[in-house]
Amino acid sequence: MSNLFTTRDPAGMAVGQLGLLTVGLAGAFHEGLDNAFAKAEERRERRAAKRYADDLDAARGRADDLGRVAIRAVRDLAAAEAEIARLRAALEQRAAYIARIQKKAA
Repeated sequence: MSNLFTTRDPAGMAVGQLGLLTVGLAGAFHEGLDNAFAKAEERRERRAAKRYADDLDAARGRADDLGRVAIRAVRDLAAAEAEIARLRAALEQRAAYIARIQKKAA
């Protein structure tokens, strides 16, 4: 193979060698760029997965809190219903007493 100094067309040889060098550098640059994009996509996916896991944990925590609130509300409702039943019984007792007094007075 001839080199730049022994060829009859040194400009053509220089252009050819420069072209090969440019193709090699462009290939290396392209490969590096592909690797950089792949790593960026991988980091983006990891961040998205972490954000999803964090959101899921937060939702589970809120669901636990809401469960405790619901249990407390059911207990309070049961207590209120018991109080209402007690008050109704007392009201009926007083109404019956008033009716007896009114019968005696009449």
